[in-house]
Amino acid sequence: MDFFTQLSNHYNINLNVQQKEAVMHESGPALVLAGPGSGKTTVITARAACLIEKGVRPENILTMTFNRAAKHEMEQRFNRIFGSHIGARVHFSTFHSFCNLIVRDYERRQGRRLKRIEGEKEFRNSKKKIISNIYQQINGTSIHDDELENVINEIGLVKNKMIKEFSDINISTRNFAEIFKTYEEFKKNNLYMDFDDMLTYAYSILVKCPDIRNYYHSKYTFIQVDEGQDLSKIQFEILKLLVKREHNNIFIVADDDQSIYGFRGAEPQYILDIEKQFSTCRFLLLEKNYRSSSNIVEISSKFIKKNQARFDKSHNTANARMHNPFIIQVKDDAAQLEFVIKTIKEKLSEHKNMSIAILYRNNLSSISIVDVLDRNGIGFKIQQNKLIFFKHWMVQDVLAFFKFSFDQCDYQSLLRIYYKMNRYISKTMMEYALTTEYVDSVIDGILKNNDMKSYQKRTLIELKGEFKHLAKKHPLLVLEYIEGSFRYFESVKEYCENTGQPFDYLYGLFGILRSIAQECPTIPMFLQRMDELERLLEKPRLVQEWDPVTLTTMHSSKGSEYDCVMMVDLNNQEIPGKRTLDVFEKANDCSLLEEERRLFYVGMTRAKQCLYMVNIQTVNGRKSARSIFVDEVVSCINREALDEIGEGICLYHKKFGQGIIASVLEQEKDRVILEMDFKGIRKKLDFLTCMESGLLSFKDVNAIDKKTHKEEVKC
Repeated sequence: MDFFTQLSNHYNINLNVQQKEAVMHESGPALVLAGPGSGKTTVITARAACLIEKGVRPENILTMTFNRAAKHEMEQRFNRIFGSHIGARVHFSTFHSFCNLIVRDYERRQGRRLKRIEGEKEFRNSKKKIISNIYQQINGTSIHDDELENVINEIGLVKNKMIKEFSDINISTRNFAEIFKTYEEFKKNNLYMDFDDMLTYAYSILVKCPDIRNYYHSKYTFIQVDEGQDLSKIQFEILKLLVKREHNNIFIVADDDQSIYGFRGAEPQYILDIEKQFSTCRFLLLEKNYRSSSNIVEISSKFIKKNQARFDKSHNTANARMHNPFIIQVKDDAAQLEFVIKTIKEKLSEHKNMSIAILYRNNLSSISIVDVLDRNGIGFKIQQNKLIFFKHWMVQDVLAFFKFSFDQCDYQSLLRIYYKMNRYISKTMMEYALTTEYVDSVIDGILKNNDMKSYQKRTLIELKGEFKHLAKKHPLLVLEYIEGSFRYFESVKEYCENTGQPFDYLYGLFGILRSIAQECPTIPMFLQRMDELERLLEKPRLVQEWDPVTLTTMHSSKGSEYDCVMMVDLNNQEIPGKRTLDVFEKANDCSLLEEERRLFYVGMTRAKQCLYMVNIQTVNGRKSARSIFVDEVVSCINREALDEIGEGICLYHKKFGQGIIASVLEQEKDRVILEMDFKGIRKKLDFLTCMESGLLSFKDVNAIDKKTHKEEVKC
């Protein structure tokens, strides 16, 4: 029997024509362009088995990917399907693990080992402490957690892009060059190596040590790379060094449309320009989608074609038509949460085992969603949640106002906010309070200072009354008082002006606090709820046998699939983001915009059956524009509708009501003019313009079954 007959008979694996062609590729370079849900893992594992069937030794095959989950999935699938016949000698590895292996080989040869400072909790903390100390030493100020994360990310970006001149890259950290140099010297002097160094060291070893390079050439004669679109410059350079140039047996599976890790240094250009490095590279396609309904496949494919830096593909599926993406517009954050809960409950009542994902651009979106899911008793799991919200300095400031309102003897809380509420309290006054005794309030201790002026005493007595009054108020009113009467955000704006931090981001944190406070009648209940949410979001929870809802960023969703997907917070400030739009509009640079469009595409293509796109009209009390990507999807949906128009078709107009197409007067690519009959009244309408503005639809939107939430669909 041939190999594919064996796959079918023994393993129940039936490959399509394109998959078979990829699996049969034996020698020389190949790039497999694999669309969403096209079975790329099956192709990679089956090709490894096919190579072995043709006489390649299992231990000569190396398969690399970018994260442990993908590595384990491929390895387990290969061993489960082929392990009994082949054994587990095929090497599956993450890129960093393999580079660490190269470094260890070198260390053994040198008889000296560096200390790894990544991977263990105490070491991650020490890395942060090292960089934090260096930042303070150079800039003269302490660094907040969000700024520290940014410094660490920028150091990683420089390493991955092999940047020599920092002027070549957009760096926001003050005195970054000096911080970078000092950190590198610290590691060198203390024999430390961090996560990014695994790549840089492995590259240097392969360049400088031909014997080690030749060892890997002879050991791994066939190299497979999964998620090739995620290659950074240094990873691509390492890959070229690992491949023996006489053979070029490199098999890269990638999707340039899913390259979404630019912030880590990944660039799809290495895949787009693959022929410059491997001139005889063979191009193979996996275009059949086994995951999503034909509606989602067709519309998402049209959507991503707006990008220019990509290979052209013709995605298709044999799956049935179901629903077009539902475009949902809600008034505010509270309405979005209400919609999310209502939809989940209805979906689960119809299909108990339906998998549902809530996707967002930024992790901060998860906080309010977790709050409402937990209150409604809906099981959920969070995928790769990385939050600094609860420890963020601004959140801690606001909580200090609440804590001091509840307990005026809480010296530490007042110490945190005394100079941030415009009440003329000095550091000397706070220090004086430590030398006195007080029963009811720290403020009583300050008032014992006879050196104070009368207006200062009056202000302090009033302040004590203010906090006493606040202690009885609803937490929402306390937040209003912090913002309005204490004018807390004046100090926040001053901080933003001095550091370049975006004020909108910090005010967004305040909006999350408002959302949580809404359901808490008292200050103690609000403080307790904050503690509960911190545990829910930051500590691993016991996943139930079936938690129907997954919360994840669009980035972390890549590689997953769900029956129903809800993409939330789809406003321009979230995706593509203000900075991306500014770069596009001012510098006419579309690279960042195209990456954000790819990220949106990744979110869309996670859905198997239902896809909801939700945008909020008002964010933190201000009007917020719908994401341009939602507008593009609407345009794709409306152009799909062109296939359905014709004489006699019923359409609904918001102003004129239900009408019938009397004739199609003009039909071109971007212009379709209809003559419609509205109960005897004839009107000429531009079909695409009316559809995209929400004036025209195929049915009376308000008459559609409300169980599907289509009453809110605007297209």
